[in-house]
This record gives sequence, structure tokens and C-alpha cells, in this order.
Amino acid sequence: MTQLPNNNNPSQAPLAVKPAASAADGSDRRKRGGGWLSQHLKSVFIGGLLALIPLFVTIYILRLLFLAATGFFYPTVQDWLGNVQVQHWTHIHNATAIAVLAALVSLLVFLGIVYLIGALGSFVIGRQLLNAFDHFVENLPLLKGIYSTTKQVIGSFRKEGSKGYERVVLVEFPRVGIWTIAFVTNTVTDSCCGKRYLTVFIPMTPNPTSGFFQFVPEEDVRNTDWTKEQAITIVLSGGLMAPAEMNFGPPGKVNKAGAAIMAPAGAASGVPAAPQQLGAP
Repeated sequence: MTQLPNNNNPSQAPLAVKPAASAADGSDRRKRGGGWLSQHLKSVFIGGLLALIPLFVTIYILRLLFLAATGFFYPTVQDWLGNVQVQHWTHIHNATAIAVLAALVSLLVFLGIVYLIGALGSFVIGRQLLNAFDHFVENLPLLKGIYSTTKQVIGSFRKEGSKGYERVVLVEFPRVGIWTIAFVTNTVTDSCCGKRYLTVFIPMTPNPTSGFFQFVPEEDVRNTDWTKEQAITIVLSGGLMAPAEMNFGPPGKVNKAGAAIMAPAGAASGVPAAPQQLGAP
């Protein structure tokens, strides 16, 4: 016969059931603690990675330049240092030491050749020899296109007044209303109507050596006072290295000095002119 519990008797009162929510609360606290640790490690790791990326990029570029400078002379110098007579003179017999010394000697040979070519170009006879070499290479069927183009691109950055990238402008690309950095390379005139066009090179980010070539009406560009170095830095960094304030300049025709001499109505009052369709007459 089953005896029912007596509620009036404290000794027979039912035991209090421990709420199950306490275990869930502990699990939540552990999850919050684990989430904080994961977030902390993630932020610290990303911060360290961002701090090391410039160093890695610098080392990688220096390594490429070092290999390019020493790669041509390295095998010959290494074989020379590995000669028995040379080893008897230098007392270097370890293969690793020979490899390191060969790389250093190759670098010194490359720097010496660069210095000699630069010194040779400072004399009249040396310049004539270099011009003769340029003429010879530019007449080779397979090399003349690459050599001439590379020489013109490199030469455009040597002197500010040399023919090449004349100045930095802004053009509406890839659509009207979107302004993009471009380098003016030349000015041409339409023989039919006399309209002047600018030939511009639009560099790509983060590799400014590739990009787009466009014919743009002279009145459709914005003339800036930026230097080539400033523009290249902005393109390379994707805009991260752009200063807080820059002079974008008004649209208008330019004189030979590159200064704006005519702007559409409203530009002088600070009101931006309405964008025009590229190539519109």
C-alpha cells in the first residue's frame, strides 16, 4: 500500500530540484571566455601580419633584384672560386662559404659594370659608343620593339622636362562621373576639324606598368599639379598614401606649361561642371 507524502510534515517535504539553467549558464560563460580569447588571438595575429607584410615585400623585392644582378655572373664566379688553385690562394674549401662569396663577388662585378657604363656615358666617345649600341639593338628584328619601348618608359622618369609622361591629369574612366589618374603622353590634333586630343596612359593598381591607353578630348580632362611620383605612389597604394587634401584642378584646356587657361562656366565659383561624354564633339 503506497503512503502519500504528508505536506504538513517538514521531514517528508519534497527535495528542491536544482535548476538545469545553472549548467547552461556555465556553458555560456565558457563560450564567452573562449570567444574573447579567439577574438584576441585573431586581432593580435592580424596586427602582427600587417606589420610584417611591408618587411616581407621589401625582402622579396630586394631578393629579386639581387638575383637579377648576380644571376648572370654567379655561375662563372662560383666555378672560378671552386678552382683548386684559387682555393689554395684563398684557403676557402667549404661549399657554403664559396657560394656566399660567389654571390658577393658577383654583386660587386655588377655594380662595377654599372659604374663603368655610367662613367663612360659622361664622355663624348662613351656617349657615341652607347648610341651606336642603341642603334644596333634597335635594328634587331626581335628585340627592337621591347628595347625601344622599355627605354622610352624608363627615360620618361629620368627628367621632368623630357618627352614621355608630360603631366598627371584626371580623366573620366571607366564611365562618366568616375575620375581616374592618367599620365599625358602626347597631344594630337584631328586633321579634319582641328580638335585637340590628349593621349593618356591609365595605370592599374597595384601594378602601374600595365593599364589602358585612351584618346581623350583636351577639354574633358582635369589638370592637376601633382608630380609623377605622387601619382605613382597613390596608384601603388590603392589610394592609401593619398594626402588628406589635394588640388584636383578645374576642367579646361591647357597651355604648353600645363596650366589651366580655360574652364567651363561654374568652375571658378566652386560649382563642379557637369560631366561630359568622352569623345563628344
